[in-house]
Amino acid sequence: MTVPPRVPGRIIHCDYQIGFAVITVDAPGFFDDLQPVQLAESAMGENYYSASWKSGQLILSSVRWSQAKVYSSSVPYVRFAGISVITDLSGGGWGEPVFCGDKLIGIAYSQTKNRAVLQPVELIRAYLHALEMPEYPGFAALGFSYQYNKGPAMSAYLGQKGNPTGVRICTCFPGGSVDGIFQSGDILLELDGHKIDALGDYVHPQYGPLDLKLIGSDGHYAGDIISARILRDKREMTVDIPLKHMPSSMALIPQVRPEEPPEYLVAGGFIFREFDEPYLQAWGSNWEKNIPFYLRCIYKLRKESPTLEQRRLIVLADVFPDEYNLGYHNMAQNIVRSVNGYPIASIQEMEEAFQHPQNGFHIIEFLPSLSISKVILDAENFESATAEIMKKYEIPERIRCSQP
Repeated sequence: MTVPPRVPGRIIHCDYQIGFAVITVDAPGFFDDLQPVQLAESAMGENYYSASWKSGQLILSSVRWSQAKVYSSSVPYVRFAGISVITDLSGGGWGEPVFCGDKLIGIAYSQTKNRAVLQPVELIRAYLHALEMPEYPGFAALGFSYQYNKGPAMSAYLGQKGNPTGVRICTCFPGGSVDGIFQSGDILLELDGHKIDALGDYVHPQYGPLDLKLIGSDGHYAGDIISARILRDKREMTVDIPLKHMPSSMALIPQVRPEEPPEYLVAGGFIFREFDEPYLQAWGSNWEKNIPFYLRCIYKLRKESPTLEQRRLIVLADVFPDEYNLGYHNMAQNIVRSVNGYPIASIQEMEEAFQHPQNGFHIIEFLPSLSISKVILDAENFESATAEIMKKYEIPERIRCSQP
C-alpha cells in the first residue's frame, strides 16, 4: 500500500473560542484534484454518518441524533447550539466530519464513550461568512448570569403581575455586552425578539427550547445591536445592547491560555500563580473529578464570573520546604484572599502588598477551606530567605508578570 505524502499545513486564520481554523498548504497543485464538500442548509436530517481516517483506511460510522443543546466553547465565552449524537465510532471527538447524504452537517467537537457533540453547520457557515468581512468581528457574548424566575413570591416582589416569566439578572461581567445596560434585579422578558421563559429558555426556530445565552452568538457577531425588554423597578422598558466580543483573557478562571503563559510569584518559598484550567489539568485526564473538592466548587461556580474587584484568582500552587516556611509545607491549593490586609486579584497586586509588612510580619490570608486559613512570615528575613530558596531549588526568576 502506498502511503500518501504528508504536506505541512499553514494556518491562515484561527478563532480559539469556537475552535475553527482555516488551513492551507504551499505545495503547488495540492488542491487541483479535490472538490470542496457541500454544506447542508441545517443540521436537521436523518441517516447521519461520520468519516475518519485510521490505520490507513477510511472509516464510515453510523451517527444517530440525540438532542440539540447549548454548549459553552472550550475557550469562554461563546455559546453554540451543539448537536448531541450517539455514534458507533470509538475514540472520536477529534474533528471528524459528520454527513447527511453527501452534505456536511457538523464537525465532532468532543466525545465521551459513544456520545459525541457536533458543532453544527450553522456555526461553520457563520464562521466562513465572518471571514469574508473586511475585518473579522469575532463572535459576541452577552456576559451575565441569571436566576430562574419560577417562584411567584419573588416575581411579585420584583413587580411582575401574573405568572412568572423571564429570568432575574444576577451579575453582569465587566466589559461584557450588557455591562452598564442590565442591572442586578432586572427581569429579562425578551431578547432580540424572543420571549424568555422562567427557566431562561427561548424557542429556537429549528431546535426548540434552548438557553437564552445562545442568542448573543446565533446569527450575530460582535458589533451588532440587539434589543431587550426588561422589568426594572416595576416598570417595563426596552434597551439596546451593542454586542461585544469577550476574549478568553476576561474569564476569572481562563480555560486555555493561547495568548500568554500564567503569571507567578515566588515569595518565601511559596509559589503563587494565576488560577486557571491548565493548572487543574495537572491532576490528569480525569482532572474534573480528581481535583480537590474545594477547587472544584470554585471552578464550577465562578469560572466565567469576574467582577471589577476580582479579575483573577491567585492560588498557592506549591510550597518549597525550608526552615523559613516551616509548618506550612502541606497547604498548597489554597486561594489567596489578601496579603498584609490588601485584597489580591493579580500577581502585581501581591508583589505590591509584600512591600507593606504589618508590624514586622507578612500576613497571607486565604479563602475559607479545610486547610490553614492564614500564614504569618517574618518580614525581616523574607527577601534573603526567598533568594536562598530560589538558589536551592534552582528557580531562575522570582516573578513573571505582564503588568508594569
